[in-house]
Amino acid sequence: MLTGTAPKTTRTRTTNVGLEIDYPCICGRTFATERGMKIHRTNVGCLRMSFQQQRTAVADKTLENQSQVQNLSAKKIQAENRGDVLRHPSSDKRQKIDFPPASSGNQWKDLDSKMVLKIDSLLGKSTLEHKLATFSDIIYQICLDTFGAKQHQTNHPPQRRRRQLAMDTLRKQKRKLKRQTRAASSEETNGLLVIWRQLKARHSASSRAESARKKRSQKRKNQERFIRNPFQFARQLFQQPKSRTLTVYREELETFSDPTREIPLEEPAGLVLPAAPGIKFDSKPPSLQEVIAVVNKARAKSAPGPNGVPYLLYKRCSNVLKKLHKILQSA
Repeated sequence: MLTGTAPKTTRTRTTNVGLEIDYPCICGRTFATERGMKIHRTNVGCLRMSFQQQRTAVADKTLENQSQVQNLSAKKIQAENRGDVLRHPSSDKRQKIDFPPASSGNQWKDLDSKMVLKIDSLLGKSTLEHKLATFSDIIYQICLDTFGAKQHQTNHPPQRRRRQLAMDTLRKQKRKLKRQTRAASSEETNGLLVIWRQLKARHSASSRAESARKKRSQKRKNQERFIRNPFQFARQLFQQPKSRTLTVYREELETFSDPTREIPLEEPAGLVLPAAPGIKFDSKPPSLQEVIAVVNKARAKSAPGPNGVPYLLYKRCSNVLKKLHKILQSA
């Protein structure tokens, strides 16, 4: 039985099994609804505040007994009902972090040690559900505060070549002369036609030169593609387009259809069954070496997922990867 005054609680929901389900925030407050918890985290900024101040354990005996009672609440049910809400608190796409180059070994080493200290201080005595929900958020926030976000470069439209601009000018002049020819008198028509033929000759010469330039450019690109991957280039040469619609009569379609396709096949006679496997299937979770091998195999330029943390971070920060593997092993 608890002693002392009972702590102030907020509204909670009661399920059909008699368990109270609440939605806690990392600052310690609990909410009756998931929406209220998300609004609180957005307005107050609890995730950013958690880096400024660490949680201190209360040594009061009465409060320790209360915390033991709180641990008996349905926290597993909370994690299942919330789903990925705590994993991705914001539905907006996160900004890409401006990580240092791979040659900056000292910066990566300092970042690795800094994140390990923060993870130990913030997630040291928390529950498994809380660790899984906030691990990626903590890593992303530390990297964002350390290196900042990438600046989006404005894509300027490609500038047109001088020959193309000259061809546009000649085309406009030809159209203008055509209109003048229709409205001119018979004495002026011959002179305008001579000028129009001169413009047409200049436009045709520029068009042939531009066509030859495009062919040379396309030839150079095809050569580069062939040298880079000859097998893929050869497949694309003979690959038929797939964006077509099958247009056939039903009678013709049913002619090539199998009327017994829904009937399961019988076991063929004389089928030789394979021998039992000699090595037992390993159903253990992946080891640390297997996780490291998968991470190292991934491209360093791989785009990050919804949490904003790319493979590059785990490639350069081995201690953070070990922390993540340890948390997943305890799940």
